[in-house]
Amino acid sequence: MPTFRPDRSLTWRLDSLSAQVGSVIVVDDGSPTDSNAILDEVEAHGYEVIRSPSNRGIAAALNSGIQVALHRGAQFVLTLDQDTTLPDGYVADCLGAFELASAETRLGVVCADRINGIPSIPEAWTAEGLGLVREAIQSGFLISAECLRECGLFDEELFIDCVDTEFCLRISTHGYRIAVGPGTDIRHSLGERVPLRLFGIPLSRHGQPVSYEYHGPIRRYFIARNNVDLYLRFAKSKPRWVLSAIKREFSPAITTMVSGPQGVRQLVATLVGVAHGLIRRRGPLSPTLRAFLTPRRRAEPRAAAPAPASPPQ
Repeated sequence: MPTFRPDRSLTWRLDSLSAQVGSVIVVDDGSPTDSNAILDEVEAHGYEVIRSPSNRGIAAALNSGIQVALHRGAQFVLTLDQDTTLPDGYVADCLGAFELASAETRLGVVCADRINGIPSIPEAWTAEGLGLVREAIQSGFLISAECLRECGLFDEELFIDCVDTEFCLRISTHGYRIAVGPGTDIRHSLGERVPLRLFGIPLSRHGQPVSYEYHGPIRRYFIARNNVDLYLRFAKSKPRWVLSAIKREFSPAITTMVSGPQGVRQLVATLVGVAHGLIRRRGPLSPTLRAFLTPRRRAEPRAAAPAPASPPQ
């Protein structure tokens, strides 16, 4: 489980998880020092914590934990975001899918069937009756050690965003498949939702305000950059995926630039992200661009001087 600025819910999430797995490895991705108390509490509960001295991105954090697990002989590795909650029996259900799959199915990953109750839509079915998907979010991935050794780990140069998509597409080129765990349902935070506005006017439908999933300018940069990177990587081998992905990402990008907070920064983040994707620039954000894309906090209003005390009556 990679963490970054975790909150107090981390310990109880790990407590609920630990009964389902052989061991838990938390990899903190360079959280500031104010997170030390929470990480100390996690260690006090008996969980292993690997602390990175700097923020290296989610792919590097995932890989640090995976490498430790594989070195210790793990046959399967579960990857999980810090804001994801698994139901009881989730890992057993995913292992059941691996046991059901034949060698010819070449199952490499089992993912959640539902996220917050919303079902996945399998694109195909195996002879054993397992639903197959092309890609999924990595939180809740149960990955076989065989798949990881043959296909490699997550791409650290992507830093954040599209890390799971790239992994899914890459293992498919090796002949591995991704199945949903039948009946599994996880709780996962999908991001901030903000009101949809048209030229500053909030929109509504059937009397209810319309909202959309919002990502800040820095996340928008990585989403744009890494998606373009993947379009170029898989244009020849997976042209249908590229076309569907472009269509899928176009509307959110436009909506965020037109409606979202920090519209100018969103526009710059998208344009620079696309340009960097085209020239295959990877890794973390440059300090200069990060400073520009980070919203400036307004100065706190000065407190009014206290009124003089009333004289005693």
